[in-house]
Amino acid sequence: MVRIEKILCPIDFSDFSRHAFDRALAIARSHRAEVTVLHVVPIHIATPVLPYIEPQTLGPFEMSAADRERIVRELRQFLAIDANTDERVTFETTEAPDVHEEILVHADRLPADLIVMGTHGRSGFERLMLGSVTERVLRKARRPVLTVPAGSPDAGATGHGAFDRILSAVDFSECSMAALGYAASLAEESHARLTVLHVIELAPPAYDPLVGPPIDLPGYRQACETAGRERLRNVIPMALRTSPGITGGVEEIIVCGKPHHEILRIAEERQSDLIVLGVHGRNVVDRLLFGSTVEPVVRRAHC
Repeated sequence: MVRIEKILCPIDFSDFSRHAFDRALAIARSHRAEVTVLHVVPIHIATPVLPYIEPQTLGPFEMSAADRERIVRELRQFLAIDANTDERVTFETTEAPDVHEEILVHADRLPADLIVMGTHGRSGFERLMLGSVTERVLRKARRPVLTVPAGSPDAGATGHGAFDRILSAVDFSECSMAALGYAASLAEESHARLTVLHVIELAPPAYDPLVGPPIDLPGYRQACETAGRERLRNVIPMALRTSPGITGGVEEIIVCGKPHHEILRIAEERQSDLIVLGVHGRNVVDRLLFGSTVEPVVRRAHC
């Protein structure tokens, strides 16, 4: 069972972060967890243009106690939190040159069991793509990150817990199987429906004059689907299939196509309010490949 006791929710006063807080609070109520709201004031450092000019720092300014109290009051007002009605929420504010690094430091310091943040930032440019702070946190975080778009289902709409319909996409790697365990635990906690999806990405057939015509694609596809279905059946434990906490049992789906396209399509068809994905290791190659599946799913998903 996944234990969620401490949740970190960075807030930048954008609508995306406001929506993320609603979801963080719903999860906290479901898991009896605490939410730490963090606001980071960015510090801008001046870089000299000419070599004979000494570099000067435009910041940091040392926030006074009055400054911190003012920011906390604005956070409470922005999030519509009454200090006397919800003891699960605490507030922290700090200043740093790198917002994402400060978020990661705070997550380790708590330590947070989950980071919940909006997919986009305040600036107009970031609204056109995945927010730079969110992307950097996703790339570097050593703990689960829940990203929330502004148009995701309302956090108060679920019937039993934090989520109603969960989609877990697996590629049979170690990290995706860990993600499946996380998804299963969340589904049992919320009495949600759980769909497990495996996407087979077939290489396009090519003609080789030395070999002859390309392979029989329909037959090859059918063989891949059969093997994938058998493998998926073997990795889902019987205890999960028969769990009374999973509404309607575990649904298994095998499809062919581009992984991020199929994940988004199935999520829409199943009206999922949570997609769970495993992110591979943190070496250089994995960071370069990060955008192939995770980034487009995070950027385009409505949940």
